[in-house]
Amino acid sequence: MIDNLGFHTDNDLHTELTNLNRQITALAGRLDIGNFYSWEDRYNTDSQLADLQARAERLTVKIAEADADTDRLLAAIRLVGDAELGFIAYVIYGPTVLPVPPLHEVRLIERDGGYTVPGTVRRRVPADQVAEVERELLTAVAAPNGHARLWGRTVRAYRTQVTAY
Repeated sequence: MIDNLGFHTDNDLHTELTNLNRQITALAGRLDIGNFYSWEDRYNTDSQLADLQARAERLTVKIAEADADTDRLLAAIRLVGDAELGFIAYVIYGPTVLPVPPLHEVRLIERDGGYTVPGTVRRRVPADQVAEVERELLTAVAAPNGHARLWGRTVRAYRTQVTAY
């Protein structure tokens, strides 16, 4: 994803998936050969393969979401007419200049240092659901097992940050 300052903010997920698939192929080949020193070595290789396959599935979902966001942005920029000018307008003025309604990223942040609370970033939120997601995040942080209780804080120590894209 490209933020409204023009910075590329995502990791190279496709390369990461390619590396995972390469490791999966190597482990599957090792399992097919079956030359192990012990049953424990075989069991560990099986477990490592299952872990890599689960990671690859989760990463595939993330890639599909990131590609959908990029395709949405690219289609909106092309609707402007000129791709380069549309991109420049997006970088300077943000998503309001594009002919599609912006989606939002909502995250929960500590007021003190700007630390993003783990697991509280919600992407692809339509404008009419932003307030509901903010309430949900603030409620979750104050839950009995929430971040605020864990660190001895109250809900007032947190704020939400909403970014349109």
